[in-house]
Amino acid sequence: MPHQPLAAVLAAADTTGFHPGPAYFAFWALIVGAAIGGPIYVVRLIRNRR
Repeated sequence: MPHQPLAAVLAAADTTGFHPGPAYFAFWALIVGAAIGGPIYVVRLIRNRR
């Protein structure tokens, strides 16, 4: 596979037939953002009360 474009490699690797749409990525971006931002928000609340 020398000099094969990345898109062709990814297309060949996709054998599941699962093609998520933009809503799927937005959903996971929201989950990741909440997982990162949630603890930061809680820590800031606790520090501000002191």
